[in-house]
Amino acid sequence: MKKILALVLSLAMICALAACGSSKPAETEAPAETEAAAVETEAPAETEAPAAETEAPAETEAAETEAAEAVTVDGDPVTIKFSLSHAATEPACVAAYEFAEAVAAKSGGNMTVEVYPDNQLGSERDVVEGLQLHTVQMVDPANAVLSNFVPEVGIFSLPMLFESKEQLYNALDTVGMTFVDKCAEQGLQLLGWFDMGTRHIMTVNKPIESMDDMKGLKIRTQESTVELAGMASFGAASMPMAYNELYTALESGVLDGAEAANTNYLAKAFYEVAPNWAIVGWLEVVCPVLMDKQFYDGLTDSQKAVLEECVADMLVSEREKYAQSEEDALKELEANGVNITHPDRAPFQEKAVEIYKQFEGDFGKENIEGLLGHSYE
Repeated sequence: MKKILALVLSLAMICALAACGSSKPAETEAPAETEAAAVETEAPAETEAPAAETEAPAETEAAETEAAEAVTVDGDPVTIKFSLSHAATEPACVAAYEFAEAVAAKSGGNMTVEVYPDNQLGSERDVVEGLQLHTVQMVDPANAVLSNFVPEVGIFSLPMLFESKEQLYNALDTVGMTFVDKCAEQGLQLLGWFDMGTRHIMTVNKPIESMDDMKGLKIRTQESTVELAGMASFGAASMPMAYNELYTALESGVLDGAEAANTNYLAKAFYEVAPNWAIVGWLEVVCPVLMDKQFYDGLTDSQKAVLEECVADMLVSEREKYAQSEEDALKELEANGVNITHPDRAPFQEKAVEIYKQFEGDFGKENIEGLLGHSYE
């Protein structure tokens, strides 16, 4: 009897296990069906896959392009210290920062440009000498400063040379680049020219309605023989003075006026102490972009190619920015109530001819006429 009972219990356990085994697939299959349904619901998203596939080649191409640029620039990594005299927000510095980014990108990180605004590395003359001493690699001094090393560039300091920005830019990119060899003799590599604005005349008390109003006025100019002579030819007593002393000199009456471009006349708030602004356009101030020639010669051909391409873009950018800043500044000066006059330029141009003749021995009559675009007698 016991044997029969044990057999019955064994059969019952087998049946129970069989029943449990058959119920498990049903429990596990239900979730599987739910996931399948979810997949089926999401299936239309598969139609978006081609979009992802079409984007992949573009990303790959960009990566390949960057890699190719990095590979094509050979030579040891270099760092270029670029010294500028302008504030970080002025057009030249803004363009210089763009230049630094472009050089890094196009060289694949092989070339680094460090921008130093506001004369952080020294005065304009100091940093030009720094190029010769190989302590700085790139600078943009005033043309008047470079003329102390390369007198021939002083031709751009002659008064009343240009009638338009287009004429100026053409002269800088043609005549201006003929000074490459002269600069090289001084250990300087000339890369191009910045535009630093069309210069007009500010006065403290007496508005300039005509050139006759210039007589006897003490007017500050840059320390350039040519510029001093040019201002004197208009009847003024031209006086050189450090730029950082100008505001105080105007305020105290040491000077009767000065010359500047719209942009820095506004930026330095000279209109507060010299509220009369005569739109004369007596001078176009330009700045050469220079490099240590020894450093330049040490670059590989591929590094030079990157440098020159980025410099060309920087020059265009700076000129566009400065031209726009001059327009914007003039509008703001008008809004600030500055007394703006427009003297007849013809008498200034007639007097300028005397200066051309005075400096023919230094610059050559043909060269001066080449810049003017016409002959003079």
